[in-house]
Amino acid sequence: MLQASATLAIAAPAMQAQDHAQHGLTQIEKAAPQVARFFSKQEMNLLAQLVEQIIPRSDTPGAADANVHYFVDFQAHTNRKLGSQLKKDLSWVRKQGFAKAESGKQVELLTAWSKTKGTEPYRIFKQFKDLTIDGYYGSKEGLTQELGWNANTFLREFKGCTHPEHGA
Repeated sequence: MLQASATLAIAAPAMQAQDHAQHGLTQIEKAAPQVARFFSKQEMNLLAQLVEQIIPRSDTPGAADANVHYFVDFQAHTNRKLGSQLKKDLSWVRKQGFAKAESGKQVELLTAWSKTKGTEPYRIFKQFKDLTIDGYYGSKEGLTQELGWNANTFLREFKGCTHPEHGA
């Protein structure tokens, strides 16, 4: 009887895992709603606009579609020093009129900030851009839909960036 109990204890989690695999990961992912842990609702809305302008929707999902703003929120939640800085930076972005601006004006603001190396606007832009890139290309949307990664391939060689403007 003891042996049967031990077998059942080992087999039950394996059967549950197999059941999850048969129903697909997307059902499991959809079951857990995203909840902000650090930023307010207003800050999350601004952050969603910001990440979406950095990686906008095209023929693939954008950063907001991939919930990158929740990734940034999680980073802020787990690193309070970073979170404190991001709150200040979001406040600055809001004061620049970003949240109420039309999409084209938002792009103009981001473009202007990106061209002022060594300044506070550049630091803020770069910080949000780096977090957006990390979150997006670590997401299912970024990995599978944008990059086409399917977890069963490998590269024999990685040549790096081949764009002439990047010195390849």
